[in-house]
Amino acid sequence: MEKKKRIRFFSLIAVTAVFFALPGRAAAETVEKRFEDLVLRYGARTEARAGAAEYRAALEAGADRVSPWELWRSLFRPGTEPEKGAANALSLLSLLVKDGDPARWDSAAGFLYPSETPKPLAAADAVYMAALYLLRMEEDMAGHLAASLFEGLLQSSRAKHFFLTTGPAEYGVLVSEMTARGLLPSFGKWPESAQAGRLPFAAPVRGWVTHGRALSEDMVFLDGAGRPQSNGTYAWDRKRGRIYTVVEERDPFFIPWD
Repeated sequence: MEKKKRIRFFSLIAVTAVFFALPGRAAAETVEKRFEDLVLRYGARTEARAGAAEYRAALEAGADRVSPWELWRSLFRPGTEPEKGAANALSLLSLLVKDGDPARWDSAAGFLYPSETPKPLAAADAVYMAALYLLRMEEDMAGHLAASLFEGLLQSSRAKHFFLTTGPAEYGVLVSEMTARGLLPSFGKWPESAQAGRLPFAAPVRGWVTHGRALSEDMVFLDGAGRPQSNGTYAWDRKRGRIYTVVEERDPFFIPWD
């Protein structure tokens, strides 16, 4: 009942905005049509999301019982069956993010060992790989689950910035597929994206780079918990798919990474 009230509330806001934007009878007709479309879309999305949550629980039960680091590695193993890949990706997401909810991506912190791989980036990999595997499955509910994961990621402003509006080459493939199937966010369109590198986002910390070079090459700094920041201990080179420890050029132990 509470969900239905929220749907009506947001629908009313949208309808009111359209009403004041368009004059006369045409405005009324347009408002009525958009109102109907909006109610239908929200109703269908609510039902689909509920089914997707149940489907996710069933899928996740089939994940490998291994460490988070091994789950992350399994996502990029050639020949992985879609159902197993999706299950492992969803399991990893649940282990790294509070409640397994992409909207709470900011709760991911720390590193996967023994590889020293940033958990926040691995969590983003989990969302992408889950969606990629789900869209290769035949069940309709798999597509709805893929869309709900991406829409969840949109709800975190930082995740949206680092992984969607600045996304990997695979983002365009995912968006094209979801759009073709009518799997869209509540506002009707997936955001445009500036491409930066390819999956995976995460990588083990290897080598060193100076602070100045990281700045000049537009690397993303990571703090001591592996989270993207304006400055930090590590530098994420998205173009090359590498993560380095940041050092000062005057450091006597500095060894250039290239």
